[in-house]
Amino acid sequence: MLMQLNQLLIRTVKKPWLLFISAIIILISLIEAKGYGDFYIFLSASKDLIEKENIYTNSYNQFYHYFYDLSFALILYPLTFLPVFYAKLIWLLLNGVLVIRIWKLLRNYLPLEAFSKKGEILFTLLSFVFVLRVLHANFHLAQLTVFILYLTLEALYQIQVKKRNYLGGFLLAWGICIKLMPIVFIPYLLYRLEWKGLIYTIFNSFLILLFPVLFIGFDFNLFLLSERWKLINPTNKQHILDTEERSFHSLTTLISTLFYHNTGEQFLLTYKRNIAELSIDQISKIILIVRLIFVGFTLFFLNSLPFKKSTSRIQNLYEIAYICSIIPLIFPHQQHYAFFFIFPSVVYLFYYFNQRFNILKTGTKSSKWIFIVFISISYLALNCHILLGSYREIYDHFKVLTYGAILLILILGFCRPKFIETSK
Repeated sequence: MLMQLNQLLIRTVKKPWLLFISAIIILISLIEAKGYGDFYIFLSASKDLIEKENIYTNSYNQFYHYFYDLSFALILYPLTFLPVFYAKLIWLLLNGVLVIRIWKLLRNYLPLEAFSKKGEILFTLLSFVFVLRVLHANFHLAQLTVFILYLTLEALYQIQVKKRNYLGGFLLAWGICIKLMPIVFIPYLLYRLEWKGLIYTIFNSFLILLFPVLFIGFDFNLFLLSERWKLINPTNKQHILDTEERSFHSLTTLISTLFYHNTGEQFLLTYKRNIAELSIDQISKIILIVRLIFVGFTLFFLNSLPFKKSTSRIQNLYEIAYICSIIPLIFPHQQHYAFFFIFPSVVYLFYYFNQRFNILKTGTKSSKWIFIVFISISYLALNCHILLGSYREIYDHFKVLTYGAILLILILGFCRPKFIETSK
């Protein structure tokens, strides 16, 4: 990580555009470091962990819980000795560096030689503008999504491209331990016959779970692991309806609001949104079926028999992009910032558009305009908070962001690599 940071700093001096982006990141970090945000929860849990308190039953900022793993809380502990502003600033600057690294990782999957300089700038600008709302939310709240997405993409790149299986396995294992969401890539590694990466991921997961034993002892570590499971167990009733807060977005939340009127949501608006009234048991079954459909649809994107390598890097990105995009949908208790996981899909889709319609010119005019219309609708749904924030309560009430993410996945399904793989 330090070596990558050093190399990034050297390249920043040589490339004016990178220097400009770095200046923006520093400015945003200085602005957003004011106030506590969610990062204060992480720091408070870190302090409490060292003091041998149950950080999974404690409430922070009045009624919020710490959901993440013990290793992350321990690693943050040195920052607890700093004023919150400086601790948060360090975290935000790190996130800025990771955003640049994520962008580079995604570019490494794509042959960008066909882009002109102006075209590459436009490609970059469109990709980041599309995720502006969810990316800003991660900086505003000092959240973890950027870090988890980085660990996931770096791990897959190290395993699939660089063949550094132990490093990739460690990074993916840490991401899984921190927030569980990247666990969907374990069956993916098996499907793609990356068995070394898979074994190292599983092995390192156990090591990371045992790491806190060095600081808090075996018994207390085991106790906290069980307490965390009680908190994040997807079968918990609050994770079935998943409507405790208006800002929740996922398949569980969307389906609950469509088929259950009295969701128990705080500050519920009076606008009708449920199309039927079902029991919680029926809703639970529908949620399970819909999740299985999204997970099963992964086979369409993999487009090959199991235990075979991907045919190209573009195909690699295509299947990784889909799996990343469904992560915030199939997991409960997801806020809007979790949808930064759509970024790989956004990058792929804008590359696809340029290659098919501007370079290869194999698409018809009608297909080009259909793409533009639907990608624009998805953009509006994902960014309506920024574009017209006066009605944000209504957007959250009707889960507009969730619809935007689902539409993006549908677009991704039609934009298959086989239409652009003829380009070099």
